Amino acid sequence: MESLKLKSKLLYLLLIVGFGLGVVGLIGYINIQNIKRNMDTLYFGSLLPLSELNSITETYHNTLASPIYRWNNQLISDEQAVEEISLGLDRIDQLWAEYLSHQKQPEEMAYIDYTASQIERLEHYFIQVRSLITDPGQAHPLSLSTLDHNIRFIHTIIHQLIAYENASARYEHALLLAQYENALMQLILFLGTTLALVMGLAWKIFARIELQQHQLMASTETLQHLNFKLEQASYTDSLTAMYNRRYFNIIYEREFKRALRSQKPFIFMMLDIDFFKQYNDTYGHLQGDLALQAVAKVLKNTLQRPGDYPFRLGGEEFGIILTDTDCKNGQLMGEKVRSTIESLKIEHKGSKILPILSVSIGGICIIPTAQMGDDELIHAADTNLYAAKERGRNQVVFSNTL
Repeated sequence: MESLKLKSKLLYLLLIVGFGLGVVGLIGYINIQNIKRNMDTLYFGSLLPLSELNSITETYHNTLASPIYRWNNQLISDEQAVEEISLGLDRIDQLWAEYLSHQKQPEEMAYIDYTASQIERLEHYFIQVRSLITDPGQAHPLSLSTLDHNIRFIHTIIHQLIAYENASARYEHALLLAQYENALMQLILFLGTTLALVMGLAWKIFARIELQQHQLMASTETLQHLNFKLEQASYTDSLTAMYNRRYFNIIYEREFKRALRSQKPFIFMMLDIDFFKQYNDTYGHLQGDLALQAVAKVLKNTLQRPGDYPFRLGGEEFGIILTDTDCKNGQLMGEKVRSTIESLKIEHKGSKILPILSVSIGGICIIPTAQMGDDELIHAADTNLYAAKERGRNQVVFSNTL
C-alpha cells in the first residue's frame, strides 16, 4: 500500500513537471514568434526601405541629373542622355514600387502619399527635359537652376521620409525590447513558481522515501540478523555450539572437491569419547553434557586455522576436517587433541583403561581422485577409529591409504 502511494506521488510530480515544461515551451514558442515578427517588421519594414529610399536619391543624382549636366556640356550625345534619363525614370519607378510593397503603418501614409506626388511631379519634369533634348527647338530652354532646385527639393522630401522611417524603426525597437522584457519576466516568474512547487512536493516525497528507507533498512538489518541466527542454528549444535552434521556434509563435499582440483591432501578424523555410556551411567546425563562441552572446547581451541573444521556428528562422536596441511601435521594435530583432552583429567570411574576421560581418534590423509566415492574417506576414518578402540583406546590411528 505504501509503495502504491509513493508511486502515485511520483506520478503526480512527473505530471506537474511535464505540464510545466509544456507551458514553458508554449510561452517560449509564442514569444519567439512575436519577437521574430517584430524583427521582420523592424528589419524588412524599416531597414530595407531605407536602402531603397537612398537608392532613389542616388538615382536622381547619378542617373538623371548627371547625364543632363554632361549633355549640357556636350560630353555625351542626345541619344545617350535620353537613354540614361529613361533608365533612371524606370529605376525610380521600380525602387518606389519595392518600397511601397513593404508593410506600412497607417500614420505614415500621409508622408508616403506626399512623397509619391512629388516623385510623380518630378517624373513629369524629367519627361519634359527628355523631350527638350530630343527637340532642341522647343520654346522653353533647359534651365540648370531649375534642375538643381528640383533635385534638392526631392532629396529633402525623401530624406524627411528616411528620417520618419528611422524614427519608426527606433519605436519598433523600443516595443520589441519591452515585449522581450515582459516575456522574460513572465517566463522567470512561471519557472520560479513551478520550480518552487516541484521542489516542495519533491522534498515531501523524498522525506517520506527517506523515512521509509530507514525503516526498511532497520527491518532488513533485523531480518538479516534473524536469518543469520537461524542459519547458525541450522548449522550449529545447540549443546556444544559446534558445527553439526548438516554443516559437516556441506563442508565435506566442498573441501573434498577443492582438494580433488588442487591435488592437495584431504584429512578427515573421527573422534569418540571412550566409554561414554558408562560415564553417563555413572555421573548422569547432565554431567555427560558438561563432558561433551569440555571436549568441544578443546577442539575449538586447538583447531583455529581457517582451514580447520571441527564438528559434532552426533552423541559422543566428533569429526575433524583439516585442509591446507600435510599428513604429518594432520596426525600431529590429532595427537594434540587427544593429549589435551587427557590433560583435562576429568574423572571417569566407569572407564576400563584410565580413571579419567579419554578419546580415541581414527584418521585418514589422502589426495582425492575422481574414482573415490563420497563415503570412502568417512568409512576409512571410521575403520581406523574402530582399530584405535580395538588396540586399547586413548590413541590415534592414522593411515595414508584407503
